[in-house]
Amino acid sequence: MNPARFAFIPPWLDPLRAVAVAIFDSNGDLIEATEGFRFTLTPEAGGNVAQRIAEPPLGQLVKMQPDETGLLYTGLITLNIGHGLTRAFAGSIFRRNQLFMLAAELDISAFESLSGENERLNQELEESRKLLSKRNHSLQKLQEEMEAIKRNDGLTGLANMKLLDSRVSEEILRWERYRRPLALLLMDMDNFSSINDEFGRETGDELLQHVATILNGATRTLDLVARYGGQEFAILLPETNEMGAMIVAERLRMDLEGQLILPLLRPLTASFGVALLQPDEKREAFYARAGRAVRYSKAHGRNCIAIAGVVAECDHLYQGAAQETNV
Repeated sequence: MNPARFAFIPPWLDPLRAVAVAIFDSNGDLIEATEGFRFTLTPEAGGNVAQRIAEPPLGQLVKMQPDETGLLYTGLITLNIGHGLTRAFAGSIFRRNQLFMLAAELDISAFESLSGENERLNQELEESRKLLSKRNHSLQKLQEEMEAIKRNDGLTGLANMKLLDSRVSEEILRWERYRRPLALLLMDMDNFSSINDEFGRETGDELLQHVATILNGATRTLDLVARYGGQEFAILLPETNEMGAMIVAERLRMDLEGQLILPLLRPLTASFGVALLQPDEKREAFYARAGRAVRYSKAHGRNCIAIAGVVAECDHLYQGAAQETNV
């Protein structure tokens, strides 16, 4: 082979194994060849193309006349590659003066093998994608569960204080922009410590879970129900004025009072405090006024609703909700 490589063949063709290109003379001596052509031959194949071209034979090519483009032959090209093996190419042979150029694609058998390998790899890739998708789904579910743990109370499943704080801050910002009413309802279970003392902590936990179910069932998706403390709950009521908040509180008060839950032999009651967000009021002050209203309810017989004024002197009891309880 001519040591001055690529006198006729562009250098960029050399590394392409899917394309076989060879330049040879009328005696069959190989002048240049790309990696794709050399790749088809075994090491002992030698450099005489006349001995390697089985179809069409070199003698036939020498006698043929090329067309105006130099094309002599196009179709199946079969090479003897050594060890008695042959390899078929789909390609063309061109002639210019005494030089011949063979240009062909990867041989058919290699294409079949490659096609099978590609199919196998595609199947493996698809399986890997499905596995990755399944793992991503599991990871997403785990992340959602972790986020739920961060947001929700472990006992009742309600929002925890962290989520309540965040939501209240968001709603205050919204109030400052649109001036839509925002109410906060706090609820403190009456004499709950005596339930734990008399029936045990496990019974107390079950009652809290039952209360959480009642609260979820009595509120809108727009509202946020949270566990505010050990036996305290909070309900954030966007787009709700003072009267609307009192209606929600009274409905909850009656729902709780109507529950007879064993082993209790008395109704399960709670005291309620309602606060409507005031101009320029911060979150902590909002909480404080609602908590003050709850204490007002406790001080006036429990199982009732108090509405927080701007100052403590303006707090008042919702008389229609005041009920006597067995405490």
